Amino acid sequence: MMSRTKLISTLLFFVFSSSLNAQKFDAGFQVGLNTSQITGDDLAGYNKPGITAGIWVMRQFANPKLSAWMEISYLPKGSKKNLRPSDSIPTYYRLHLNYIEVPLTLNYRITSKLSLETGISCGVYISHSEEDEFGDLSGIYGSREQFARTDISFNAGGNWHINEKWMFNVRVANSIFPVRKHDQETSFRLNRGQYSSCVMGRLFYTF
Repeated sequence: MMSRTKLISTLLFFVFSSSLNAQKFDAGFQVGLNTSQITGDDLAGYNKPGITAGIWVMRQFANPKLSAWMEISYLPKGSKKNLRPSDSIPTYYRLHLNYIEVPLTLNYRITSKLSLETGISCGVYISHSEEDEFGDLSGIYGSREQFARTDISFNAGGNWHINEKWMFNVRVANSIFPVRKHDQETSFRLNRGQYSSCVMGRLFYTF
């Protein structure tokens, strides 16, 4: 069976292999803010912000309303709960995950200013840090389950085309597969583990 990473690589190859012969081929960089949470960690809220940045390429199809986008970005993910003395049981938790993300999206132009996007992305796990009110949880003696080496996500969003050079993007991304199994690999029906969820706002610049 083809691995997740190989599947994404194959899709990227077929979409962009003929880019040099495309009617239009643009590239640039993007930077913005990502805020995230981990579903299944018994916390709620997109309370873990981080800066995301990367480069992108775009292939315009024969239909001027359709285009394909590929990015290579640094994307931090995770979860956070601040310590509040007013809580009945004061708790603190912070999980910071580092990924190199490779999204592939299809973009449909609705108007000259507005377009919608959808697609998938492959996040390659680099490292993480995890701590609670008692200290570090990510050391070599940590008892928690390890994170998956890849995070396959479904993406959806919209773009506001400011001018020929700048575009503002809003995207929601959710893991399709768990990024980490529950402790002791416990699961219940569709709840197979912990999933990553992100909301990001970014500025795209065309070279």
